[in-house]
Amino acid sequence: MSFGGLNARLLAKYGGDVVLSRLTEGPPPENPWDPPSPPVLISETLRLIATAAEAELVAASMVQADDLLGVLAVPETAELNPPLPADTITVGGESYTILSASPVHSRPGEAIHFTVQARA
Repeated sequence: MSFGGLNARLLAKYGGDVVLSRLTEGPPPENPWDPPSPPVLISETLRLIATAAEAELVAASMVQADDLLGVLAVPETAELNPPLPADTITVGGESYTILSASPVHSRPGEAIHFTVQARA
């Protein structure tokens, strides 16, 4: 049994759908005198398992009580992998801005998921 397979089954069973989004630069203008293109929103639906904040982290003001903490599936979209601070996660119509995202590795250099902290 591979750890990646186990991780995928846990996300499928206990995770909920969220949308990870990032604003990126628009395509370059056709002519140098044309105005810049508007930014493009890239989004992908992923699975997230929400976790609770430890009381001592809330007491130390490292985490606010209503922050979104959890384990996020690895994005398949190259433009969204890895998730970055300022990306947004939308859950049930509410949008959260990612404050931190850390890869979790089972093999060197290959993330199996990301731990995230996001704030509304």
